[in-house]
Formats: sequence, structure tokens, C-alpha cells
Amino acid sequence: MLALLILAILVGGSLQRVAGMGFGLVAGPFIVLLTGPVEGVLFVNLAGAMMALLVLGRTIRGVDWHRYGWLVTASIIVTVPAALLIRDASASVLEISIGGAVVGAMMLAQVTSRLRGPMRPFAPEARLPLLLTGAAAGFGSVAAGISGPPIAVYSVLDRWDPRAFAATVQPIFLTNALAAIAAKLLVADATFPELAGWEWATVLVALVASVGLGELLVGRISVTATRRVLVTLAYVGGFATLGRGLIGLAG
Repeated sequence: MLALLILAILVGGSLQRVAGMGFGLVAGPFIVLLTGPVEGVLFVNLAGAMMALLVLGRTIRGVDWHRYGWLVTASIIVTVPAALLIRDASASVLEISIGGAVVGAMMLAQVTSRLRGPMRPFAPEARLPLLLTGAAAGFGSVAAGISGPPIAVYSVLDRWDPRAFAATVQPIFLTNALAAIAAKLLVADATFPELAGWEWATVLVALVASVGLGELLVGRISVTATRRVLVTLAYVGGFATLGRGLIGLAG
């Protein structure tokens, strides 16, 4: 299990360094499959926070702090209500929700990208799209350890510069993950997976190594190829998690 966990971290982490996001989408569903829906999402939150902090160290100069403030304010507001909603949910229902959220988010992102041409970007002073996006990202972080898709959809509709987007989502991921961890530990009585000390140390090394791997890939792999890998792996993980939840619910 640890070997598969490390593989998921390496793939998801390197994609996040290259594309700005991908850890929660790619590694999240597989981590949930390996460690369980409650402990797995909490683990994704913790690992995602560490990953975002590592990537932020490389991209902090490009952060749009104005957008960050509006997005994070909305996401934090929904954190506790989201934790209360999932507190009494069954494992199968959580897996179905997580898998469905990943698959639905990827479909929405792909549809949205096709609308980019005929649609006008949001007005610079528009606050409602930022608040709605932040709320959706905060709920996704608590429920599934995934807060990137709503922000990615916003970035497409707003025609946000890809480099600024990739930099700005890192502190957003970090803040959302820490808020989700605090809410679930205090409100939902969630726990982390039972790993030995050396296993936690291995996870930390894998997180650092994934950023290093991403550094090697930046500039050497096209944006199109990165997006295709991200979409494919996200769908595989999402459908696998969704399928296990449906089997558990039926059995």
C-alpha cells in the first residue's frame, strides 16, 4: 500500500508543479482507495497543504494576492458547515461523493474550456464569481480534498493568465487544506491514517521528490500533454473511487 501511495504522490505532485494543480485530482482518489474515505481525505488535505507550500516557494512572486483574499474568504466561511455535513455520512456515500465530484469537475472544466471563445471574461470589479468559486473550492476541500476544479473553471471563464493562476492557487490550496483539517478534527472527529513514523517520513520525502521531478519536467513537457495526463488520471481515479462506493452501497 505504501508503494502505491508514494507513486500517487509522485505523479500528482509533479503535475501540480508543472500545471499549478493536480495533486488532489490525481493522487486524491487513489489515496482514498488505499486508506479509506475519511482518513484518506484528511491525509490528502495534509499532503496537499505540504505540496502547496513546497510549490509556493518556487512561485510566490507571481501570486495575485487580491484574488487570493476574495477566494479564501468565501472558502473558509463554508468550511465548518461542510465538515458538519460529512460528519455522519457513511464510507460508501463519501466515496461516491468524492468519485462523482472528481468526474463531474473534470467534465465541467472541459465543457467550460470550450465556452471560452464565445464568452466574455468577468469584469475586473466582479466579486460574486470570486465568492461563488471560493465557496465551491472550500466545500470541495473539506468533502473530497479537492479544491482546484472550481478555481480552474473560474480561470478559464476569466481568461486568467496561466502563470498567475498556477502561482495563486498554491496559497489557496494551502489555506483551504489547513482550514479543512482544523474543521474536521474539531467538528467531524476525523483521524489520520495509522502510519508508522518511518512511513510518514517516506511520504515527506516523496512530496519533496515530486516537486523536484516537476522541476525537471517544467519546460520539457507541453501544456497539452500535461493536461491530457492530468485528465486521464483524474478520470481513472474518480471512476475507481465512485465504483467502489457504489459496490459498497449495494453490498
